[in-house]
Amino acid sequence: MNSSLNNHGDPVAAKAKDEAASWLTRLNSRVVDTAELEDFFAWRRVPHNAEAYDELEAHWRMSLGLAGDRDIALALGEALNVDHGPLRWAGLRIAMVAGVVVLLACAAYFLLARDTVFQTVVGEQRLVQLEDGSRIHLDTNTRVSVDMGSQRLIHLQRGRVLFDVAHEPSRPFVVSAGVAQIRALGTKFEIDGTADRVQVALVEGQVEVSAQAASPGVAPLKLAPGQAVQVSPAGPGKIVQADTAAITAWTQGRLDFSGTPLATAIDEVNRYTPSPVRLKTTRWAGQRVNGGFAVGDVQAFVEAVTTLYPLRAQTMADGTIELHDR
Repeated sequence: MNSSLNNHGDPVAAKAKDEAASWLTRLNSRVVDTAELEDFFAWRRVPHNAEAYDELEAHWRMSLGLAGDRDIALALGEALNVDHGPLRWAGLRIAMVAGVVVLLACAAYFLLARDTVFQTVVGEQRLVQLEDGSRIHLDTNTRVSVDMGSQRLIHLQRGRVLFDVAHEPSRPFVVSAGVAQIRALGTKFEIDGTADRVQVALVEGQVEVSAQAASPGVAPLKLAPGQAVQVSPAGPGKIVQADTAAITAWTQGRLDFSGTPLATAIDEVNRYTPSPVRLKTTRWAGQRVNGGFAVGDVQAFVEAVTTLYPLRAQTMADGTIELHDR
């Protein structure tokens, strides 16, 4: 197997590995802002860069899971102290050990108080690392409050978040989002919600989903990876299979549509712009859209749909783009 981490003779792979190590370290800082995330998205679109980062991140996750094992921690420490030759390994070693160090980091470094609020405006994303090592990736126009007490309590007040939860069985990780409550121990899942409609999609691990107003004794729904459920005031709906890669594509700076109704795709594009696209005809609202677009690239989306369908775009004085029948 020609792993990008082991391919010493390939200068392109070596460069990608070095840059991946640098990005892993930067993305595990306390807060990563929109500009830095956009730079990361652009770098990651290069295939060999994405491969190098995914492989390195997998090793980092493994180090997190093994951090509590004394023998493995010692072995890891010895391995990281081996002379690997070229100086380019230094960044990789730092990134690999970051998963262990973050668990031991001084609380003064994180300075995360109770009821801390994180939010983004339209068109902005933010990656935040909590004091327990969990990461929350906030999408555009999102607001969450965080209370890291005996329980890890998160309140999603609006918007969409991808949670990457550090495994800590003694401290449940509970998210309150509109009509839903989600409980996890160590997992990765997305919540996209308003006050009366919340969708939960599970990428890894397991979560329990229940209605905020659930009657006593009503068991929560348990999701398996690749499953999603929508919660309304009436309670959780039917569990469905979900394309989690497409659902979470926004965390990599893309919107991926596969058989998505045009009206729904427009709503998704409009999340990222203060000058929305308005479909001024119902004739094409249900037509299916396929393809990928960079987050925030409204013009590319408009050009694509006006090429696919007999629509014309008209830009209004306030910047809004209206789509009319030709």
